[in-house]
Amino acid sequence: MERSQRAQIDNLLFLVLRTIFHYKRIIARDYGLDFQQIYALQFLRRHPHARFTEIASEMELPKFTTSRLLNRLVKDGFISKKQDQADRRNYCLLIEEKGELVIQAIETASCTRISTNIQSYSTAEVAELFEVAERLHMILGVSDKVKNS
Repeated sequence: MERSQRAQIDNLLFLVLRTIFHYKRIIARDYGLDFQQIYALQFLRRHPHARFTEIASEMELPKFTTSRLLNRLVKDGFISKKQDQADRRNYCLLIEEKGELVIQAIETASCTRISTNIQSYSTAEVAELFEVAERLHMILGVSDKVKNS
């Protein structure tokens, strides 16, 4: 890889990280949730009755950190937990109406923001943008961590 291409990739990666960082801050400000909380709610929405250990594994967080994160979501009424009948040492988590409503609001706001911001793009440019976004996990080499669900 030539030096100019390396610099271009480094700058692009920083731009992507910076963009996501600032977008996360907007969501945190508007909805009072941090990125990990939103990710946990999104995961539970797609995996109803997920176990505590599944969430810890998916998010690659220590059990203590996961426990603190999930207990906060329980305390705030976004999720509930019940003891797992198959394994009494574990518990299942369920997204509550409050959690579902906040995720729907975030998704609606995101969709509106993106739709508004791409209005000036051609149909071909929008298609390219979506194609790159759908392949980003392959480009960044994290396909083993990202499961389409």
